Amino acid sequence: MRTPPKFSLSCRDCSLAELCLPRALDTEELEQLESKVKQHPVLARGALLYNLREPFHSLYVVKSGTLKTVINTASGEEQITGFFMPGEIVGFDGLDTGHTCSAVAIERTTVCGLPLAAMDDLTGAIPSLRREIFRLMSREITTDQSMLLTLARRTSEERIATFLMNLSERFRKRGFSAVQFPLAMARQDIGNYLGMAAETVSRVLTNLSDANLISVHGRVLTVLNPTSLALRVGQ
Repeated sequence: MRTPPKFSLSCRDCSLAELCLPRALDTEELEQLESKVKQHPVLARGALLYNLREPFHSLYVVKSGTLKTVINTASGEEQITGFFMPGEIVGFDGLDTGHTCSAVAIERTTVCGLPLAAMDDLTGAIPSLRREIFRLMSREITTDQSMLLTLARRTSEERIATFLMNLSERFRKRGFSAVQFPLAMARQDIGNYLGMAAETVSRVLTNLSDANLISVHGRVLTVLNPTSLALRVGQ
């Protein structure tokens, strides 16, 4: 299985450029962006990128690894609201009154950041960057809406199948295999995100494996029959 490489700090050399802000910029605009992007220290598993109610400082792009965003319920329990993979931007939630969730690394993760002051300057000077940020904000809203639809499904199997097909597509867009990829999330985190117990996640994965739709070895998942797995989504 091909694993994600270590990415260069240079936006123009980054293999994620077509998924990130640089995709909309010409050479001169890209140079302006590169001059403002900041390298963030490597995040170990469990480390916080930012915390709930923390003031907004930057938008962050995941370069390698995986982040989860977490909110606290009224009863004090944690609820996972999303997972962010390489090329995806995290931090839009903080633009209004500060961050409404915490962002936590679930494995060794690297990110780069676009500070608020730099973002204000660049979006004023580069209309294409401003439009790209709006597009990415719109995509995040659409993702949230899709998640609500997923949680409204009647069966746990449909939720898991939707989750796996979503991961498959996200890996494909990054130039990696759509049928064999790392499952960085713990069963408990997947269950929390999809509204089910970790035991239910394990049971559904076992059932899908018994049906020869997937195989799971450690943290590597293989989609054996993408067409049949897609049918389990229930659309």
